[in-house]
Amino acid sequence: MSIKCTVTTDLQAKDKNGYSGIQKHVEHDEKINHTNQDIVFSETQFNQYDESQKTRAAIDQWNDEHFKDYVEEHDKHQREKRHAERQYGSVKNYLKRKKKTTAVLTIGNMEVQSKLMQQFCPKTSYQEEKLPDGTTHLVFKLKDQSSQPIPDNIAIAKQFYGCFNRALIKATNNNVGWTLKDKSRVNIGDYLHRGRYATNNDEMGISHIHYELATFGMTRGGKKRAAHVTNSLNQALVSLHHAVTGKYCSGRDATKWFRANMDQFALKCLEDELHKTYKVPQNKKILDFERKTKEDKTVQTGLSMEQLKAQHQEIADHQKVVQSLQSQADNLTNQKNDVQSQVATVTQNLKSIYKAATGHLAVDKDGNDLSPLAMANGITKAARSSQKDKQQAEQNANAAQEKQTAAENQQKQLDQQLAHQRQQLQNLQNQISDAEEQIRQRKLQRIKAAQQEIDRSDLLDNNDQPITVTESNVTQIEQELDEWREEERNNWEVDKQNYQDELDNLTKELTSKRTEKADLTNTNQQLNNQNQQFQNDNQIIQKQINGYKNQLVDTIAENAPEHKVESSLLKPNETAQPVISDTGRQQHLRQTLKYLMDTTTKVLQKIKTEATNFINQITQTLTQPHQDQQSTIIPTPQHSPYLDLLNIKSSDKPFNHRTEKKLMNDPGIKLKKAILFATNDQLQKTSQQTKQSLKKQAEDEYEL
Repeated sequence: MSIKCTVTTDLQAKDKNGYSGIQKHVEHDEKINHTNQDIVFSETQFNQYDESQKTRAAIDQWNDEHFKDYVEEHDKHQREKRHAERQYGSVKNYLKRKKKTTAVLTIGNMEVQSKLMQQFCPKTSYQEEKLPDGTTHLVFKLKDQSSQPIPDNIAIAKQFYGCFNRALIKATNNNVGWTLKDKSRVNIGDYLHRGRYATNNDEMGISHIHYELATFGMTRGGKKRAAHVTNSLNQALVSLHHAVTGKYCSGRDATKWFRANMDQFALKCLEDELHKTYKVPQNKKILDFERKTKEDKTVQTGLSMEQLKAQHQEIADHQKVVQSLQSQADNLTNQKNDVQSQVATVTQNLKSIYKAATGHLAVDKDGNDLSPLAMANGITKAARSSQKDKQQAEQNANAAQEKQTAAENQQKQLDQQLAHQRQQLQNLQNQISDAEEQIRQRKLQRIKAAQQEIDRSDLLDNNDQPITVTESNVTQIEQELDEWREEERNNWEVDKQNYQDELDNLTKELTSKRTEKADLTNTNQQLNNQNQQFQNDNQIIQKQINGYKNQLVDTIAENAPEHKVESSLLKPNETAQPVISDTGRQQHLRQTLKYLMDTTTKVLQKIKTEATNFINQITQTLTQPHQDQQSTIIPTPQHSPYLDLLNIKSSDKPFNHRTEKKLMNDPGIKLKKAILFATNDQLQKTSQQTKQSLKKQAEDEYEL
């Protein structure tokens, strides 16, 4: 006969810690003080964990693949709106602010596990232990009386828990899914991707698995906002449901649908593992799926304080009803006793009459009391001797008979009522027993809950000693816990108000800072604009300076190609090169504009000096008399000395003797004047001299 077995899948998206927040709970380190007191640490060795860095990296990669495009698009949009502070920056930063999802998959319960151990494991491999709430549970006997390991039992336990480990891991694998009609595949891992996990076989319940889920879903979109990706658990379930069925539904319906499919598949995984491991024929069913609802009292969860008070009030009212019915039953019993007393009185009167009429006791030959009818007959017979007494005796006998009959009828009615009341009393006693058992169980739960809350909150008594909750002090401790919670709530309200006031002040300060930030932003924008303008102007000026430098270097290269930069202005270990070379040109371009201008001025000044000397030399040659000519001979002028006085006009320029003197001393003016007054011989001599000078200069340049 198969075992009825329930399966539960609990999905939780509570806070931002996710699996990291429950690691202490699932690791079951014996050195850590756990709030869960139902851990069999000797069986922790059969737990299986996957919390590796590789698994974490796989989750990060999966998240990047599903959310990277959305984060980049979001950040781009925020940059375009100039809201750089609203950017996520990365998928990790985006998910850091979101709730993380964890799940727990449990196959069966403590009773199912015990039945499976009895069915597949030798009796010598396990033993029965009692839980704090009074129930019992089977655990493997892994050590002998001397605390030495029992290898055979350890192997049996490893084989048994291995079935649960493989089934739980297989049921939550990412490649579990559906094959659709078009042969396409939808895996659960595409929407609910399992990461780190831990199987727990060492709790006094049933083997289960805690695991991390990375979630991915698509919103349906609307008029105001287009559809986009999200890590919401509900949206992930809705998206998975739509991918499989092609239909949209609510998050609640999608959760029910997922749990129904997950629970059935998980039970099948365990069924397959048990068949393979223990060689059970395939036609023999081991486990039969059973779904229990909240209305089933066998799976009721813990009650809140309000529900507990209501339950206690209901039990108190029930006890009042029981006491009332008990009181009614006592009244009926008293009435029955009264009737029986009346019957005894009537019977005693009949006995007295019988003895008076017959002179004998009202007993038969065996010494047994006569019935009322027999006594009436005896009295009748005894009264025949006296007619007068006969009538009276008959009347007395009839009256006694009527009373006896009435008493018997009343006795029957009372017996029936008493039986009915006894039945009601028995039912009430059964109900009272059930209620007392529930009260006892609930009291144990109250003790456990109060102790857990005390341990969780690290509460101590007035002497700073640990508090132990017992049946005698649980009510008092609950009252003290209620007062402590009320005090904590009041403190929290005060802190909340203080935080709210502080938040208001911070909000005002933030508003002020935002205004100040806006002003600073505007000022910064203006400064940025000015800086940009300065940079543009600087670039233009730098280009102009570079252009001036190139012009100056070209001038130097053209007029003094052998010029070199002083060694003190060069880099260490660098040799000065002529400006006509590429290296020398770069050396000159690295110098300051003033240096290049001074150098150009010197070069041009040198050229000017040479030109002036050359002009003066030519002028001197042109003005020097020829050797064959007499000093008295007037040279033949090269132009007409005639002066047309009619064409002379007054100048509109004011006379400046300094300018006139400067012009008179100008080498160019002197040269022009000399050319105008030179003779042919002087011009030929000057031409010949100029040619020789140019030839010499060309030869010097060729040698260079």
